[in-house]
Amino acid sequence: MNPEARVCQNCKAPFIIEPDDFGFYEKMQVPPPTRCPECRLIRRLAKRNERSFHRRICEKCNKNIISVFAEASGIHVYCQACWWSDSWDGLEYGVDYDPSRPFLTQLDELFHRVPMMTLYGLYTTLVNSDYTNMVGWLKNCYMVTYSDYGENLVHGSFVNHSKDSVDNLMGLNLELCYETINCNQCYRTFFSVDCESCNNVWFSKNCSGCNDCFGCVNLRNKSYHIFNQPYSKAEYEKKLAELYPSTHEKIKEAQVASEKLWAQHPQKYLHGWRNVNSTGDYLNDSKNAKDCFIGFNLEDTRYCSFATGKLTNSYDFVNFGENSSLIYEGLQIGDQVSEVKFSWWVITNCQNIEYSMFVGSSSNLFGCAGLRKHEYCILNKQYSKDEYEKLRSQIIASMKQEGTYGEFFPIETSPFGYNETSAQEFFPLTKEQALAKGYPWRDAEKRNYEIKDDILACEHGGSCEHACATAFRIHSYESQFLQRMNLPMPRLCPQCRHHRRIKYRNPMKLWKRQCAKCSKDIETSYSPDRPDVVYCEQCYQQEVI
Repeated sequence: MNPEARVCQNCKAPFIIEPDDFGFYEKMQVPPPTRCPECRLIRRLAKRNERSFHRRICEKCNKNIISVFAEASGIHVYCQACWWSDSWDGLEYGVDYDPSRPFLTQLDELFHRVPMMTLYGLYTTLVNSDYTNMVGWLKNCYMVTYSDYGENLVHGSFVNHSKDSVDNLMGLNLELCYETINCNQCYRTFFSVDCESCNNVWFSKNCSGCNDCFGCVNLRNKSYHIFNQPYSKAEYEKKLAELYPSTHEKIKEAQVASEKLWAQHPQKYLHGWRNVNSTGDYLNDSKNAKDCFIGFNLEDTRYCSFATGKLTNSYDFVNFGENSSLIYEGLQIGDQVSEVKFSWWVITNCQNIEYSMFVGSSSNLFGCAGLRKHEYCILNKQYSKDEYEKLRSQIIASMKQEGTYGEFFPIETSPFGYNETSAQEFFPLTKEQALAKGYPWRDAEKRNYEIKDDILACEHGGSCEHACATAFRIHSYESQFLQRMNLPMPRLCPQCRHHRRIKYRNPMKLWKRQCAKCSKDIETSYSPDRPDVVYCEQCYQQEVI
């Protein structure tokens, strides 16, 4: 079979479906996509609310809670304890399929009737970590999102297998780290980007195996360097005492000087380590992962992002993974899951799930919401195996006639404002642009915080475009950490600090460029209009390693 050119039905841009892609679609028994990869990604991200929270009341126990679902969304919510309990059953909300109406409309109505969990996460694996979202296996964590296996973490996103760290983005195996982006296996690393296996490193980028370095870039297995210049141990310690960022002014000075040096050195075309035959960016320990972004341990995948654990044989996937396979057009799916299509939040020992939302430990579900430990259900109604398969075939045939089978849930039906989701982080729109496309938008709630004691005013004062909280509370562990490291208290709220960090992260998009040294063709997330000097793998290894 030859590659086939198609035109995206959404943005009208051309895209290519490769022979291997057709093989995957045939294996999954789904039609080829009608939208380009970027439009498909945006559609999934527009239902991924990682960091926007609202005050709600549990509709079962009346407890005050925070939730990713605003009350205006029309979604009913239970607190984590109630939702995960056996005191209710999603089958109570089951309805018959009406062949005279679009199936996705009926499913959306069901979604607005069945109670949803207030926050995402594997609640039973969390210890003293109530204010977290999209998480599992955490202990003593606060305002941490999309992170697993952590202890004593505060204000982090995609921080895994880490402990005793504050304000980090995309970290793996971190300890005593602060304000890092895309760092791995690091100890006492601060204000640094893209570093691996580093100890006592400050304001550095693309360093590996380094100890006691300040303001460095592209170093390998070095010690006692400042702005890439070597020092003796005694000289380094004396100079570090002068440069130590104990005030905001010294932090700013160090950042300006460091980033000036960073810009003078080449960047590798891809952020990642130990990958085989893979394309995309921010990938580690992956094999045959094509057009994938932000993840580790992927194999035989394409168009997958935010993937953790072992994810195999999957396409068009966002968020989680953890020993899962055969997923197509899925969002927030993982923990021993297989054969899932067009679904959102499917976790823990699930198989053969289609067009379903918020289900766990189940199999053979089609168009269900809020079910746990069930099988052979459609629209939350129980059927025998034969009845289920017959009705499922009937619904799929009807959806194919409508042109909706094979498509993920429309952005227009998202319970979140576009600006509340990860879509806004990677593909930002103004309110006017979003509304013109028919996407939902949620204006920021008015806040009237009283500044006192441990509540500080954000320096932005709500004037930025980052959903500024205007004021914020310093967590007790955060305060202890900063005092221990002799660092100043932050001046920005957690949301503004997060957006400051993501400016160091490249987009989930690839461009064709040429290596700045050998002119070899490369695909990279550094767009051609950026001033960065970008090298292919071989040239980077020759010059830097």
